[in-house]
Amino acid sequence: MKVDEKGNSRISTRALFRGTLLIGLGTLALVIVAISWFDHQAKEIRVAGRESTAKMMAEGVAIAIQDDVISENYAQIEGRLRQTLSDPQVLSILVADEDGKVLSHLQVDPATRNIKPIYSSSRVQVPTQSSEVLTVGDATTQWLQLVAGVPIGWLRLEIVGTKVDDALTNLRKQVTIWLLSACFVLLLSLSMVLWRTRGLIKMEEAVIQGRTDALKKVAHHDSLTELPNRYLLLDRLGQAIASSNRNQTSFALCFIDLDGFKPVNDEHGHDAGDFVLREVARRLTACVRENDTVARLGGDEFVLILVDVEIASGIHTTLERILATIKKPIAIPEGVEVAISLSMGVTVFPDDLSSPDDLLNHADEAMYVAKNKGPGQYFFYQS
Repeated sequence: MKVDEKGNSRISTRALFRGTLLIGLGTLALVIVAISWFDHQAKEIRVAGRESTAKMMAEGVAIAIQDDVISENYAQIEGRLRQTLSDPQVLSILVADEDGKVLSHLQVDPATRNIKPIYSSSRVQVPTQSSEVLTVGDATTQWLQLVAGVPIGWLRLEIVGTKVDDALTNLRKQVTIWLLSACFVLLLSLSMVLWRTRGLIKMEEAVIQGRTDALKKVAHHDSLTELPNRYLLLDRLGQAIASSNRNQTSFALCFIDLDGFKPVNDEHGHDAGDFVLREVARRLTACVRENDTVARLGGDEFVLILVDVEIASGIHTTLERILATIKKPIAIPEGVEVAISLSMGVTVFPDDLSSPDDLLNHADEAMYVAKNKGPGQYFFYQS
């Protein structure tokens, strides 16, 4: 979570994406768990249903063939077994005597439903209990002891899927499709929400960035002239000192105070005075290079940082150009022209090897010397 300049918390796009991804993965995991749980429950129901069906069918057949087993009427036994095999669930059926001797064994071909007798074994291993059921895969085998007062033989019935199996299989398919569809719709909805929210966050970030830039400009610039203020001036001055020390170059710091500005305010009003200050700021900026700095401290005081200057020639040419530019009349909105000039104190680093605050103070002192000499003068600080 990010915090903006006002202390408001904001969720980043990456955090939102992670949250949405976690929700999607969690939902998918729940769907998988639900399908697995349903499969497990359905399997238990299918097995229980087949085993119950196998037992009931075996008991019915046992009652039907009981008398035939006693009378050893094998033709009648086989006939009743064939009737049982007409049920599509039944795969095979076997009747044996008490010792496991096979009396009749019929099996149906699942593909053709043709019934054929099985002669592969004349004797089978019978269970030790009177009833035993075994389920392997989709097949359930039910053993049931034939009893007519006393044990008289055994019945083995093998069946496959029941109608319950088919119903559960269809239900499983429907539930799986429904859950996966619901998961897909949820993920699609989350993706759309994420995309929409991401756009809103981008818009919010752009607005916040715009406000931040505006606040920075207000904090670092003069509201009237939009020039750097004292805070930004000191920062630029520190950078100029570091660059001068690193590159063995010089820079000039010029402290400016306007001459004749108070009468403009008194005679024409503060609106006219503000107009003159903005025009002076524009003219000063036009007189220097892009890498120089023009700042306003307040009132009618300005400061220049002229970097990489040549003390012998370049600095004087620049200062004379500034004086001449400011002396030109300024046409104010009232339709009249006013004339002002400036007094300027100059100190040069590293000749004046001082701190930023001391450099400003030295340039200020030199400015007062220039002002005492008369309007439109400049003077270099002398330690």
